[in-house]
Amino acid sequence: MLELVTDPQTSARLQTVKGWVFVGGSTCLVYALVRSNQRRHERTTARLEHALQQTSVLHRLLRHNLRNNCNVIRGNAELLEANDAVPAAVDPHLEEIKHQTDRLVELGSKTRCLRDAVLEGDEPVRRLDLTPAIDAVVASARDRYPEATIEIDRPETCSVRTTPKIERALRELLDNAVEHSERAAPTVRIAVRRTDEGVDIAVADDGPGLPEIERTVLENGIESPMIHSKGLGLWIVRTIVVQAGGSVELVEESRGTTVVLSLPD
Repeated sequence: MLELVTDPQTSARLQTVKGWVFVGGSTCLVYALVRSNQRRHERTTARLEHALQQTSVLHRLLRHNLRNNCNVIRGNAELLEANDAVPAAVDPHLEEIKHQTDRLVELGSKTRCLRDAVLEGDEPVRRLDLTPAIDAVVASARDRYPEATIEIDRPETCSVRTTPKIERALRELLDNAVEHSERAAPTVRIAVRRTDEGVDIAVADDGPGLPEIERTVLENGIESPMIHSKGLGLWIVRTIVVQAGGSVELVEESRGTTVVLSLPD
């Protein structure tokens, strides 16, 4: 038979012991759960670091081989162009071969830029004057696309909090505007405006407009295995701008597209 404890002091001691047992048991259980989660997190982190290292090695190897093979293909195309025995009718095809190999080499460069932006984490944001970066991007584009008209409207100085990678984002936008234009002499306009929240950089072209998937990538950064962007340039633009704390907006017009990069002050 169970004997009930009626002595107040004994009952109090029993309650105290029960309390300490509960506290001790709970503490041990919490510690065990935390330690288990910590070990699982450490294993996951180690696997991710190993996978990242292997991915970096594979990426570097593929990019190196891609560049070398493209150089070989381009070199042979140039040799054929210089060979008088090759019919002149072949020249346009050789020119296309060189063009496509150059695009592959540039694709390798873009994958490295996107990889660095994604895997190396956010670059510290600091106050920069956008004017030199914009001038450098425009000067480079004018040299590479002499057939294009690139207009610029900017203040003498334009200080904003961003990262130096914003120059690469602007270059990608300019390249995309010129290369995907259906006009023999495309026109691209860059306008820089200060707002109450920061600075807006508008890049407007007179091309056919962005396809739906390209607009989705630029505005939302969303792709699927079945629907995907044709290039990496717009991915680079969005990644850099978002990491700088900014946003990207598309304005579709009757002829052309305007991409607005908004950077907070």
